[in-house]
Amino acid sequence: MIVQTNQSMRDLLGEEAAHPERIDVPVPASLMQTLRDGFKEIDGCIVPGNFQKSSIWSTERPRIDNRDDETGLECSLSKTHVDAFATECSELLTMTRIAIAYGFLVKEALEQSAIGGSIRIIISAQLPSPELERVGHVCTVRFHRIRPHQVWLSDDIEGFRSEALMVLDFPHANQKV
Repeated sequence: MIVQTNQSMRDLLGEEAAHPERIDVPVPASLMQTLRDGFKEIDGCIVPGNFQKSSIWSTERPRIDNRDDETGLECSLSKTHVDAFATECSELLTMTRIAIAYGFLVKEALEQSAIGGSIRIIISAQLPSPELERVGHVCTVRFHRIRPHQVWLSDDIEGFRSEALMVLDFPHANQKV
């Protein structure tokens, strides 16, 4: 596992940022339920196990590199708002820790679904901002298979000033033979 964090995430988590696998917090049962159907692969994309379509790309929806490609589709489909499930959580630190624990459950669900290749899990915690008029914290988890020449997140994660970011790369997770 390769862990990358921006300074905002290191400030938020402290020493835990270096060892996210040690974070041991309960994940709401309703959030764990989102993984019950596992995952499958269609047209080279990892999709939820209950995904109904048999094909992703078509003449109506052509595949376009770095705009609408496998990585973008996976990030869109996998985006989970932890804040929608951890409704009794009032602290950003606690919600972020739940998101990280959930990220590791996502990794396990991918492995159990026999999804191969290197996987990237992205945890994002929106930092408080006086410009944004929202109530409560926003924390998301998304994932994608790591592919050459398909970029979802800039390599310069320090450039993301409004969010605390953690990127977990799992090289060759459950490699298909």
